[in-house]
Amino acid sequence: MLIVSWNVAGLKPALQRIHEDYSLSSCASSLTAASNAANGTKLQAATENNANSSTKKQITTTSTANACPFTNYLQLHGNIDILCLQEHKIPLSQLSSRAEPHRCSTISGYESFWSCATDQKSRGFNGVVTYAKTGIVQSADSSPLKDPELDGQGRCIMTDHGSFVLFNVYVPNGIHPNKMKFLHALQNSMRVQRESGKHVVLVGDMNLKIDKRDIYWKHRVVNLEEILLEQQQNQLKEGKQQCSKNAESDKTDDNGDDNSKRASTTPLS
Repeated sequence: MLIVSWNVAGLKPALQRIHEDYSLSSCASSLTAASNAANGTKLQAATENNANSSTKKQITTTSTANACPFTNYLQLHGNIDILCLQEHKIPLSQLSSRAEPHRCSTISGYESFWSCATDQKSRGFNGVVTYAKTGIVQSADSSPLKDPELDGQGRCIMTDHGSFVLFNVYVPNGIHPNKMKFLHALQNSMRVQRESGKHVVLVGDMNLKIDKRDIYWKHRVVNLEEILLEQQQNQLKEGKQQCSKNAESDKTDDNGDDNSKRASTTPLS
């Protein structure tokens, strides 16, 4: 089973690009080329020796190419079984009115399970969705954390696949006040599923880091003005410290000269 997790940072622009690059016309040639490459010389021999087999193969390829661009995208990227997306940013109102971009809640061969941000502060942000091949999901829960405040942020969706459950999450970032509350609630929900005998799979954007290279790119931008200002301040501080040392040294030297003069003019007894 192939499970893919992807933070799209806005599903609408991602779908727009997919529909541009994986439209029916552009995918037809790609699917044919991929099919020929997979079958190699075996397909070539079958085409030469069996006209019926060739016709059947052509019909299958054409039928696949007539699917929607999103389905083509999933098939061309390993025939994905489960796709977990974070930050879809699609309001619940659009899903309810079937006004979501490119009718992305319904794609050929897949079912979709959504969690949207419904609280006032998060509305229009966050959101997770799990696409799964038709028939492999027994049930889904868009409020698995059992906390109205956390579930209302649209950060977690759980799908039950029989022998295992899958948590698709978008964890709050480091400065979010509810990050630890979210992680504790997630941990508890996963524990409940394990105790019920289920295997647990966790995927998504964890917003966790073990290395400075993993943090958000804006926090890695080098601010030259700040560096230069800090360098100038350090140089000024070092200069003042050096001047202070020189002044102390001069004072010590002066005291030493005076003492030596006194010693030379003192009469011997």
